[in-house]
Amino acid sequence: MKSAKSKQRLNEMRTPARSKQNLQGDRDPVQVFCRLRPMQRDTDISCMKIISPTTVLLTPPSTALSYRNENNKTMKYTFKEVFPPETAQQEVFDKVAYPLVEGLIKGKSGLLFTYGVTGSGKTFTMTGEPQNCGILPRCLNIIFKTINDYQAHKYVFKPDKMNMFEIQTEVEAMLERQQELHKFKMGKKNNSNPDLAMASMEVTKVEGLNEDNQYAVFVSYVEVYNNSVFDLLEDGPPVSKNLPAKIIREDAAHNMYVHGVTEIEIKSAEEAFDAFYLGLKRKRMAHTTLNAESSRSHSVFTIRLVQAPVDEVGEAVIQNKKCLTISQISLVDLAGSERTNRTKNTGQRLREAGNINKSLMTLRTCLEVLRENQTNNTNNMVPYRESKITHLFKNFFEGEGQVRMIVCANPRAEDYDETLQVMRFAEMAAEVEVVKAQVNDIAASMGLVSGRRKANRLFAAARDNLARPDAKDLELDLGLVYSLGPDFPSLELNSSQASHIIKELMAHLEMRLNRRETLKRSKALKDERFRAQLIEMEKESLEVRSENSALRGQLAASERRIRALEDRLTATENESTSNKRKLNELTEYTTTLKRDLQEKELQLSQNKLEREKMKRILERKYNHKIAAEHEKAKEINSEKEKLRNAIEDKENRLRIIAEALDRGDVEPKSTGDFAAQTSVRDYTPGSTPRALPAHLLTPFSSAPQTRETRDTPASSRRGVAIANPRHRRSLSADGKGWIEHAPNKLVPMGTVMKPSITNSKHVNKLTTIKDIANSKASKYCLISQEQDTDGELETKLYKGDVVPTCGGGAQVIFNDVEMLKQFSPNRESQRESQRETNRSGCARHSGKRRETTHSPPQTPSNTSKKQRVDED
Repeated sequence: MKSAKSKQRLNEMRTPARSKQNLQGDRDPVQVFCRLRPMQRDTDISCMKIISPTTVLLTPPSTALSYRNENNKTMKYTFKEVFPPETAQQEVFDKVAYPLVEGLIKGKSGLLFTYGVTGSGKTFTMTGEPQNCGILPRCLNIIFKTINDYQAHKYVFKPDKMNMFEIQTEVEAMLERQQELHKFKMGKKNNSNPDLAMASMEVTKVEGLNEDNQYAVFVSYVEVYNNSVFDLLEDGPPVSKNLPAKIIREDAAHNMYVHGVTEIEIKSAEEAFDAFYLGLKRKRMAHTTLNAESSRSHSVFTIRLVQAPVDEVGEAVIQNKKCLTISQISLVDLAGSERTNRTKNTGQRLREAGNINKSLMTLRTCLEVLRENQTNNTNNMVPYRESKITHLFKNFFEGEGQVRMIVCANPRAEDYDETLQVMRFAEMAAEVEVVKAQVNDIAASMGLVSGRRKANRLFAAARDNLARPDAKDLELDLGLVYSLGPDFPSLELNSSQASHIIKELMAHLEMRLNRRETLKRSKALKDERFRAQLIEMEKESLEVRSENSALRGQLAASERRIRALEDRLTATENESTSNKRKLNELTEYTTTLKRDLQEKELQLSQNKLEREKMKRILERKYNHKIAAEHEKAKEINSEKEKLRNAIEDKENRLRIIAEALDRGDVEPKSTGDFAAQTSVRDYTPGSTPRALPAHLLTPFSSAPQTRETRDTPASSRRGVAIANPRHRRSLSADGKGWIEHAPNKLVPMGTVMKPSITNSKHVNKLTTIKDIANSKASKYCLISQEQDTDGELETKLYKGDVVPTCGGGAQVIFNDVEMLKQFSPNRESQRESQRETNRSGCARHSGKRRETTHSPPQTPSNTSKKQRVDED
């Protein structure tokens, strides 16, 4: 099932159905014919049977996929007519295509489809063989047989690239014919194929030809390949496959056409065969499992007949585009539908089959929606634009014209599943109705008398006959328009008793005089009427001239606007082409980057696995060493405890000696001087600011160091610490939003120096970009732990700024590293005492001297300005 969004997008792509006003008038259903292909082998089993001239019976075989679903039942399908396998090509043409050609001559358009699965005989029905021609060659032969004596000179009708035609004078047409003759003499190659020449046969003419018109035939040949339209008659190499794609547009009469398609004016059936063969060589064909030469595209061969009436003299074509009558017949050879599990197509063939099946499904969907609109009187959207083949012939289904379809079927049992779908489609298509085409007599509306062309030919023949020498003595009696009656009677006056003759003569003269007066009055009346008509016509002529001048101005403005719009349209098309090319390049670049990213991620995961593996190996390797170090540490701590007790005992003894000396007369040096000397001796100038931390640079008190002062924490005796504004502690950071990224397996430090970040969001694992790309977060902190060379725990805080990127994401720029180190001062004192025991008595003397001079308590050396000291 499709989602609501996909349905909405589909409705946006669809073309609105025409209003119900266009559906009025006489309508004809789409006429669907069925033609069965002969069996290829004698061992093949047939699943179709003709039970009447219009009905076939379809029986599912046991090997069919839908055998169980159909419950082994037979189905009947009715057509306009069913052609058995032995039906001749001429019979198929007479019953299917001949009415379309007859309508073409009378100014009606027609559309003929051949539909079916791959290998069912569609191309044979449409094209045929050299000695057994199909529908297309027969249509060309009968058209030229009918209009041969009434064709206009070449280039009198010229395409205007907007699906219409212009009318040129005889002089302009003659110039273009001379240019074409010059190009032909320069070495233009002939692409004709003698094998396609139709066999000699008796071709009948189409009745009902209007002899007062002049005709011209134009052909075009396009193919729809992978839902793109290509012109097969475009100038270029004869077998070129790299043709540019064309677009489909709508002309001023709301008819769809291929923009920029090549239309060739032909004057004989042989020229049409040349054009057809050129396009046939460029058509995409391929070998498949079901057919040795399978069409991989839909081909459309269009024959357009242009006719215009001659003038009242019956010689030249009337120079008015409104008098043109354009009709066309499109012969469409659809590519065959096929299943991948039967053809075993891969790669390019698989993509072609997918596009073919998709376009045929779109054709079926359009017909279903049309049938639903006509049956239920609804106005649903018809998805013509989803496929190029339906978009091109949209005006046939929603406008006027005849639509016919030949369903080609292969009666083999192996093709039952595909044939069943074809039959269902044909049954549905036969229920769609199309409006009948209406033809208007343009010559009668202009007041032109029929037969003027034939009369002109007879007059020209008579004139030629009169010009002969033997016709000079020929007497012609043109007769009188006005007559005063019979001639005077032959009267002779031989005696005086002939008075009655004089009376008869007088009566005759009176009758002639009266008739003369009557003719004068009639002539005067006619003269007055003629004068009034001339005046009226003069008035109308002035009005027409003024209106004509206004219309000329409007026409000039419209032409300027059309040229401007055409320029804008050309620029827009060029920009669209450029944008499409850039989009393709960016898509390829994005695909390359994604592929590289996947490779990098795979490499990173492999490196991570290798690191984990090495870590486990190293942990197993050094576990026993760490245990031995712990044992040694315990022994060292016990030794330190013993040494501390011994030092306290010595200090007590020294204190007793000092008290005894104080009570004596001997006055020792001041403790302050001794401390100063000691400090000068122990801390050399220039090394103190770098080697010692800031709290050791504060001078100590010169008072004697008692047990209370020794027990007082060192922090209470230190001065004000020196702070570097660049290396701010996390505890004293600003109030901006922080992302605190700390893994789950951190060792809890549990000290006063533990980092504390306010206004922060704690993250254990970055699973989504939203953790970083947050408008409230501007700082980032990554916490990691490891052991230093002495085995002490070391915590590092990598700090940085969160900067948004142009793509909507975020990036982190690291600008500071803060290191927190935790160790025990007792361990350092134990190490120092151990060094003293290993050394000689000079070391013990040095210990006494430090005690008497009240040296500051031992503190561990800092490795950097960012290092902090915690007690265990």
